[in-house]
Amino acid sequence: MVEQPALLNRSPTMSIVILEFAKSFINERVSAQVFANAYIEFWRIERDQRICLKDNEKLSECLSSIFCLADLYNPDSDREEYELDDKQLYEQVLQLINKLNQDALNK
Repeated sequence: MVEQPALLNRSPTMSIVILEFAKSFINERVSAQVFANAYIEFWRIERDQRICLKDNEKLSECLSSIFCLADLYNPDSDREEYELDDKQLYEQVLQLINKLNQDALNK
């Protein structure tokens, strides 16, 4: 289970919602396929509404990187080498969230 970062600067933006959604994926509350499709849509809404411009740099970088990972996700067995399966998506999203949490603790 991913712990809540105590020192993360929580802005009242939707970005916190998509970060919490990513944590739901890590906590196995949603499947990789549901996560990837929904995350991409959430992130695009933020981008189009320019919400992500209000985020701190570390949070923005993390969320953008998760978007790239979600975009690389392919649940099919005939995926390209560069595409991610369920386990790879999970592991890489977990790494990004852990890094964000560690950066927040080191502030």
